[in-house]
Amino acid sequence: MTRARRAALLLVLAGVTAVAGCGGGSPQPTTTATTPRRATPPAPRGGLGIDPTVLPPKAVPTQPTRAADPAAVQLIERWARDVRLGHFTAAARAFALPARFQNGTPVLTLRRRIDVLAVTSGFTCGAFPTRIAAAGHYTLVRFRLTSRVGGDCGGAEGHTTGAAIRVVDGHIRAWFRLFDPEELAPRAPRVDPGAPKA
Repeated sequence: MTRARRAALLLVLAGVTAVAGCGGGSPQPTTTATTPRRATPPAPRGGLGIDPTVLPPKAVPTQPTRAADPAAVQLIERWARDVRLGHFTAAARAFALPARFQNGTPVLTLRRRIDVLAVTSGFTCGAFPTRIAAAGHYTLVRFRLTSRVGGDCGGAEGHTTGAAIRVVDGHIRAWFRLFDPEELAPRAPRVDPGAPKA
């Protein structure tokens, strides 16, 4: 196996792993989704929460401050539609090269179209943007997960997740998963105050 082919394969595997945990928020109030069969973000050793190496860089905003650019909204909605329909080549064309991508992994740099295709086709769920706003150089998107053509969402339909997406010159230059508060700092298990201490 050539070095380039090995690198592409490793990226495909990394992309599939990265997007396996595509959602983590609570389902919409009207949804009765079961616990999804999906990977959970890695927890740091000896504590609760998420491994900081899979969180977006600190410069990536998480709270909106203004309305989103209409052209960015249109691009993101088209990209999400292409993923839902299984049109992965079209979805991959929405990305610039190179682009940064992070979804439960350290930041990946996508340098070739095949790299983008690997992570785009690796989303196990589809998603509908439900809220789109902006902050800094990013468009902040709230997604509701759905099934997608040819995919297995594993019961995660109706759950929500977020992303910070940087759009430059009509293409996605960066895509970072935004984790929900309960994923960042899960509640500790309740302890019966009357129970003897271990």
